[in-house]
Amino acid sequence: MSKPKLLGLGLLSVGGVVGFIVGGGPAGIVFAAVCLIVGLVLIARSVATGTGPASSDARTTHPAHLQTRVLVLLKDVHARPQRGGKLQEIRDPNESDLEFEVFANCWLVSETKLPLRIIEGPQLTLKASDGSTRVGERITGDLENWTLGDLVKDKWDTGIFRLDQERISELNTTEPLVCGLPREGWLHFRIRNVSPSEFRAGTMELSIKDSLSSTHVGIASESLHLPGKIWPSLAKGVSAGRNGGAAPGL
Repeated sequence: MSKPKLLGLGLLSVGGVVGFIVGGGPAGIVFAAVCLIVGLVLIARSVATGTGPASSDARTTHPAHLQTRVLVLLKDVHARPQRGGKLQEIRDPNESDLEFEVFANCWLVSETKLPLRIIEGPQLTLKASDGSTRVGERITGDLENWTLGDLVKDKWDTGIFRLDQERISELNTTEPLVCGLPREGWLHFRIRNVSPSEFRAGTMELSIKDSLSSTHVGIASESLHLPGKIWPSLAKGVSAGRNGGAAPGL
């Protein structure tokens, strides 16, 4: 409490006590009145200058102090091993010279009232069973070169396989996240120096950091496909092989 207000309250108290002791005499009444007036003036001055207690309506929480919440979901993860820029088949689960092209289908939704920007990430991390960690290198702007699909036999000639393609779009990480509006898309990463067995046994996490400095993490559980169903984009109708021919990209 401020000094002017304390002094004002003190004068109000003194005036009341003196008036009670002296009684109804002129001197007592005048002294008590003076104390009351001066005390009220000091209290009014304290409130007017803002030194009094703040009202509850004036108390606001700075946005930086808010606890934000963003759900991060890894719906589907497809990984394709490659070496020297060419996709490879997995022949030895302990091969250590492979690179993995990792495509993650992600879903984000903010539960925070304020719009949130993503200021760091998304970052993909693979934690191996031995405690080591590999951080994926993010690759942007190339998803038009890849499709999600599967090899299907030709209806009329079972010796021919065709690729049933579905285009994938990149997750928007530039626009702010708005409360309650889910956002879905794909992310492309490259992970090096890990064997297929380590890749399958590891724990994969995707993390983002929002504009209020909170970090949000999602974990891939059983949605990891190795080898995955992501393929280099092919012209429509191109066959993948005949009588056991090689799959595209291998």
